[in-house]
Amino acid sequence: MREKLEQESWAGFAEGNADIWREFIDREIPWLYGLFVGRWPNRSLAEELLQKTVFDAVRGRGSYDPSKGCPEDWIVGIARNNIRLEIRRQASRPSINGEISRYFDAMDTKLLPDEVLERQEMTAIVRSALGRLESKEKAVLEAKYIEELSANDIAQQMDTTEKAVYSLLYRAKISLRRELERLAALSKKEEK
Repeated sequence: MREKLEQESWAGFAEGNADIWREFIDREIPWLYGLFVGRWPNRSLAEELLQKTVFDAVRGRGSYDPSKGCPEDWIVGIARNNIRLEIRRQASRPSINGEISRYFDAMDTKLLPDEVLERQEMTAIVRSALGRLESKEKAVLEAKYIEELSANDIAQQMDTTEKAVYSLLYRAKISLRRELERLAALSKKEEK
């Protein structure tokens, strides 16, 4: 069972006391991760939702009002909002049905010239973008999405904390997105 932050600490929490926040977040991360994994067994998605929840909490820390309840209930509310957003996001995108699954299987086992060429080009673009990132950003993205390591495993590998890994992943995704957008813009200019 989760320990609740003592009521006398709520004011320090609301004021943004770094020590109280650090202790609170460290204590809540395993519980929140369990909440997300219970909803979606996909570890990667659970970690992304956990990261988003922690960042939303830190970003919105000024909205915490001790008169409305304890910090634990507040962060669970943020987590539940992120669950609802993910459900909506998943509902709005097409699901992979059996036919599409077979198509992907065929791509892996059979030569389909146009699709294979497109896939190779995309791979080259992503590799190029990754190559332009800082070494730490590149390493954390590869560990997370290629090696499929958990944040805890990455933290151990990089000799840092899980929170630092979540933060680095967040920044690395932004950097990768910017680099991909830059490469896409260059590619469009070359086509003209």
